[in-house]
Amino acid sequence: MTLFPRKQAPDFLCVERMSGVSDYAVVYDITSDAERARVDKTLKSFGFRVQKSVFECRLTKKGKEELIQKLENLNIETGFIKIYRLEYSFRSPVIGEQEKPGIDDGNTFII
Repeated sequence: MTLFPRKQAPDFLCVERMSGVSDYAVVYDITSDAERARVDKTLKSFGFRVQKSVFECRLTKKGKEELIQKLENLNIETGFIKIYRLEYSFRSPVIGEQEKPGIDDGNTFII
């Protein structure tokens, strides 16, 4: 498989250019139970949990900006939150059982 630099990726591989949305993984490491509960509540309104501290979200540019703003407003002091854009995520195999379905675009395979 050939990997393309971000600026040179062909349109057929760039989900955001085609549909206006992108998939993101939001991960966090927070020690305060109260802060973690606020982050969980916020993330549940944008996506779904895939692990204890990992959420998958399908967002428009505006949705991503809104999510970032809401997370910044939580003023987290006992850890951090990172947001990763999932490039070429339309073929993401899952090994094992998955409690909740992922962002299903018809090309995800659960093994």
